[in-house]
Parts: sequence; structure tokens; C-alpha cells
Amino acid sequence: MTANSELIPVEEWGRVRGFKNLFRKESRAWWRTRRWWINAIIWPIILCGLLANMLFVPTIANLATDAEIARTGNLTAHIMSMGINVFFEFGITALAIGVVILSQDVIIGEIQNGMAEWLLSKPVTCQAYLLAKLAANLIPVLILLIGLPAALAYSLLSIRSGTLFPAADFLKAVGVMTLHTLFYLFLALMLGTFFNRRAAILSISLGSVMGGPLLGGFIKPLLSITPWALPKIASLTASGLSVPVEIGITPIIATALWCSVFIVAALAKFKNAEF
Repeated sequence: MTANSELIPVEEWGRVRGFKNLFRKESRAWWRTRRWWINAIIWPIILCGLLANMLFVPTIANLATDAEIARTGNLTAHIMSMGINVFFEFGITALAIGVVILSQDVIIGEIQNGMAEWLLSKPVTCQAYLLAKLAANLIPVLILLIGLPAALAYSLLSIRSGTLFPAADFLKAVGVMTLHTLFYLFLALMLGTFFNRRAAILSISLGSVMGGPLLGGFIKPLLSITPWALPKIASLTASGLSVPVEIGITPIIATALWCSVFIVAALAKFKNAEF
């Protein structure tokens, strides 16, 4: 009885007090509901369905012109190139849209229903609240939205080529895909601390995903400081091709820096927020 009536202390650093409990709470929203298996089914279908169609449907091969086949070396190489382009260029864009939709309500929803104010009235710090949200959503995104489709895509490419697809190039491309996805996850979470309307988060984030590459086509320097060139970089990397000098690795470095800026900005804004 004595043991049951005593509170069990949790050892945590003061600035992230409450992180463990909040992380468990947020993780349950993914792993103890049907959300995890729905995403585990949907994303491999979305990202790998079209890839499988490009690789194995004979009518796709029949559409290839002699010039296209000559440029890649043979018909199989041409089909592989088309499949890689579809998986990485289309897939990265689809993932960015998906992660924005999945995360746009993470903070705003709790602010509007009063849950955020109630939690922060407890011995919970703002840093712990935001970092728990970030970590609990980051893990399923990495596993379900990126890891599972990437593993299936690698298997499909290896089957079509008749040998193991070059793993190093593929993993580098998946790394670029991951960075692009994290950019929009962090962006959506940060915007949730600045705005109290979902429309603002969706318009800014989705505007960047879909309109950014078009804008970068007109204003080339923007491609060096945004993630808008990453889909092309991933596609070229997976194909074993060199990235054009005018693009280089600058977009990768810039995107990583933006991710850090988003986290710092979100923490600073949320710390001073009034509910």
C-alpha cells in the first residue's frame, strides 16, 4: 500500500521536463491506432505503384523511342531510368504533400481545443512540448513514409535489373529524399506556432512544394538556397549520374540549415506564446 501511494520520480533535465510522458502520449496517436497501418499501406502503394508500372508493364517499354534507348544504352537501362525518375521526383513531392497534411494539425489542434494550455500549466516546459511533438512524428515518418517505400522500391529495381541495384547510390538518394521530407515536417510544425489557422500552414507549405520548383525555374539562384532542387538531385544520384555544377550540393546544405532554423524559430515563438 505504501509503495502504491507514493509517486515515482522521473529524472529529466529541467529544460525538457515532461518530455518522456508527452513523447509516449504522442507516440500512442501513431502506434496504438489504425493510423500506422493505414500509412504503412498507403505510402508504398503511392510511391511504388507507379514505379512498378514503369518497370514491368510492357506498354511502357513500347513507348520508348530509338533516341531515348540509345541515350541510356539499352531498353532495360531506359526503363530503369524512367522508374528512378518517377520514384524520386514524383515520390519526393508526394511525400512532402503528405507530411504537411499529416502534421498541419499537430499543434494548432491542441491550441484551439485548450489541450496545449492545459499541458503547459503542468510541470511541462515549452521545449519538452515541441520536441516531443517533433520526435513522436519524426519516427513514424522515417519508418512508414520513407523506409518501407524505399525498401520496396529497391527490391523492384533489383528484380527488374536482374541483379542488386547499386545500394550506395540508392541510399544517398534516399538520404536526399529524407532531408526534403524533414524540411516540410519541420516547416509545418513551425508554422503551427506562428499561425492559428490551418489554411495559413497549408497555403505556405503546399505553395512551396508545388509552386517552388516553378519559381526556381525562373529565378535560378533560389534553387541553391531552397529544397526545390532536391528531387532532381535525388534522381540523378540514384541513377549514378553527377549533379550539374550549377546545382551542386548547396541545396542540401541550405535545406539542412533551414531545418535547424525552423526548430529554433518554433521554440522561440512558442516559448513566448500566449493562450
